[in-house]
This record gives sequence, structure tokens and C-alpha cells, in this order.
Amino acid sequence: MKTLDPTVPQDVNYCIPLWVRDLQVKEAITRVKGRLLETSEVKDEPIAIVCYGPSLLETWEKIKDFKTIMTCSGAHKFLVEKGIIPTYHVEVDPRPHKVKLIGPPQEATEYLIASACHQNMFDHLEGFNVKLWHIFGVDEDAMRLLPPDEWALTGGCSAGLRCLVLARFMGYRDLHIFGMDGSAGANGLHAAEHPNQSKDTAVVTVNGKEFHTTAGFLEAARSTGREIDMLRDVTATFYGEGLTQELMKNHIKVEKKDCIIGVQKPAVISAAYQTLNEQLHKANAYYGTSGAKHAKNIIKLTEALKTTSVLDYGCGKGQLALALPFPIWEYDPAIPGKNEMPRAADIVVCSDVLEHIEPDRLHVVLDDLRRVTRKVGYFVINTGPAQKTLPDGRNTHLIQKNLTWWTKTLAKFFIVGKIHKDGNEVYAVVAPLEKAYKQFAIPKKVEAVAEAA
Repeated sequence: MKTLDPTVPQDVNYCIPLWVRDLQVKEAITRVKGRLLETSEVKDEPIAIVCYGPSLLETWEKIKDFKTIMTCSGAHKFLVEKGIIPTYHVEVDPRPHKVKLIGPPQEATEYLIASACHQNMFDHLEGFNVKLWHIFGVDEDAMRLLPPDEWALTGGCSAGLRCLVLARFMGYRDLHIFGMDGSAGANGLHAAEHPNQSKDTAVVTVNGKEFHTTAGFLEAARSTGREIDMLRDVTATFYGEGLTQELMKNHIKVEKKDCIIGVQKPAVISAAYQTLNEQLHKANAYYGTSGAKHAKNIIKLTEALKTTSVLDYGCGKGQLALALPFPIWEYDPAIPGKNEMPRAADIVVCSDVLEHIEPDRLHVVLDDLRRVTRKVGYFVINTGPAQKTLPDGRNTHLIQKNLTWWTKTLAKFFIVGKIHKDGNEVYAVVAPLEKAYKQFAIPKKVEAVAEAA
């Protein structure tokens, strides 16, 4: 039989194509109204986190002692059949077969379902208490598709590891973990029937004990200690016998400096201001039509960088696109059909936009501009008042600042290559610094929740 080395990272790939994941995320965001919200409240009551490993057969009765229970995978059905109703149930796996493991949904259970999950899962839970949350991903589209003001949570490569992060995100620090085995028992890799149980197992030896496992299960077991370390103020107690439990016997918790478990993407525009801009675009045919005058400069940039990958960020009525001899991407939150958060481009044009941004959201917009700028940003900013007003009477240039102020402000998010003023307009050519988002951190002092911008 094949053997695996518990000290070697295993090659574990995402189980579906990312484009399928993204379609499922979009559908879930539209379909589900409830959201999992962050809290700074610390809950010292113990929580039982129940996975579907075979040791659950020997330990499940101890779960009766817990008031708060979080299940994942088939542990929901397993406990319900024994008269134990979970407080929370977590699903992460995006494949359709997972719905077969849940069994009948319960009125008293709150279902914490990742937006990547298959629509069969949401069909099954229709009419029950479902709260959506998002899986943090390092790929570009994962953050692009994250809805404004919602959270993407980190975690490991299994539903059980995600439960650890979810529990702490909800304020729980005293975690009691059942069925997180990472290895097979007498009945296989799970406590009961599973529609997709792997039969191709390998042997791994830890502390002189042999365990039958898979590469995916081993990697989850290997990363358990790392995930616990990221939950700085959490204590974790493991129940039962298995590969994960054996590895955790040797684990010494390491103090981590950066314990970020969640990332939030703030909205670039408020709903009220978006409505005002939509009204202005409809009422004024000339509003948002200045882009074409920058076409020559953009063509020079594309020739210098040998690329036609261009995004017009805040494109208005799209005059820049019409003036260029090649197609470009366009984004504007106030223009229907162009309001989906954009992908990154080599060159990002943002002309006659930044002065229109709500002052308290300027840092959010600049951070998003940094996200989408691969190589160069070409920004044009008017420093004086506009001739137009919003429907509520305000001048459409909400920010009227001079060259010095804009230079300092842009430098917080970009490497400012060239910047000068021509009349009332500031012209800036920039390159992006590292990205930053609002973050949910495990604080050293549990009374506070750290935020980083």
C-alpha cells in the first residue's frame, strides 16, 4: 500500500473549476438574503465543533453536554438522528453530492453556507435560516466577486478547519472538536454512509501509530495546528482517536504576529450617492462624456507598454472607448451594464472621477484602483468646482483639493511616477503599491477587533 510522509505538504487542488465556483457564488449572492456578520463580542461558553470522522461513533454522546453545537458535512444528519439538534451547520464543499449528507433541515439550526456551494444545497435549505459567507481566495476573481461590505474568511482545506475560523469569527474561543480525524476507522473515512468516500487510501505513521488516509485528509490534518495558531486567543480540545488528534498531541502553539482570519471589501459608493449619479446621467446627456479627450495619451501609453489591456474606471457614457482603435474594459457603478466590479488591467484610466468620490470613501476607491492596476494608472483629477450640481444641490465635485494634497493622498496607495497640474486639472501617472483591505484580526487583547486599511 502507498505510504505518505506526514512532514511533507500534499498537493491538494480545488475540487471544481474556478469559473464554475464563480458562477455558483454569483447565484448564491443573488438568491440568499441573510449574511454572517462579524462581532467583537467574545463568548466564553464552550462550543462543540462536530465533523464526520469515524471517531464520532465513540464520542458523540459527550456532545449532549454542550449547549452550542456546530456541525459540518454528515455530522448534521448523524446527530439529528440521535436527537441532538445543531445550533449551527456549516457547508463549504461546492459539489452537488454534499446535499445528500445533511438530511432533513431543522427549524432551530442556523445554516452557515459558503457562497461557493452548489445550488442544490440552497434548494434543500429553502425556507430555513440560511446565512451566507464567503471563502477567501488569493485569485483575482475571488475578491472581485466579493460583494461590498461583506466578509471573506480564511481557513484550511476542509470544512472542519473552516468551522474553527467561523466559530472564532462569531466570538467563540473555547473550541471542543469531535470527529476531525483525517483518517479511516473500521467503517471507512467517515462515521456513516458518504456518497463520495474515497477508496484509494494510503498509510501514514505518526508517533509509531499507523493511520489510513488520503492526500487531502493528510493535508487537512497537517494544517490543523497552523489554523489553531492563527486563532491566537483560542483553546482547542480534541476528542477521539485519529490522525489529526495524534498530530495535535505534538503541537506546540506558536504565537503569530499577524492573525488575519477575514477580509472585507468596503463599498466604493453609497447606495444613496449611486442613485443620485444614476439620475444625473439620465437627466444630463453631457455628464460623463469627457473621456475621449485623453485618447491620444492612452494610445501613447499602450504603445510604450506594448499592451492594449486598458480599463476605464468610472467610464461614464463610454466616450474613451469610442475614441480608441481597440476594445477596452469599462466600469462605472452608476451605469447599468457596466457596474460589475472590474477585472485588473495593465493600464487603468480614471479621468474626471476622483473629485466626484464621496470623501469618506476615497480611500476605498483608491484601494480598489490599486487592485485593478497591474502596471500603470493614468489619473486626471479636477481641483476646482464643477459647473454641474447633483439632484440634492451639491456641486458634483465633492473633493476640491490642490496638487500637493492629491500627491500625498495618491502616494498612500501608489508609486507616483509623474504628476503635474495643467489649469484646474492634475495629471498623474502611477504604479500600484501592495493591496490592503479591511481585516478581521484576532487581537492580542480580546476586547478589541483590529482593523487595517
